[in-house]
Amino acid sequence: MKKLLSWGAVGLLTTAILDPIAYSMLDLPIPWLRDLVMATGGVVCFYLLIKYRNDL
Repeated sequence: MKKLLSWGAVGLLTTAILDPIAYSMLDLPIPWLRDLVMATGGVVCFYLLIKYRNDL
């Protein structure tokens, strides 16, 4: 579970940061809602890792 939360946090936050860059290079509208949801999911994964660090 710890590895899944770690991968989820890193993957979601990285994608939320790099996705707008990729869309802006392609001259497409940036899907801000999707990026916000991915960033929130990454932060939630990090929060769960920190809150339950002794139980995982």
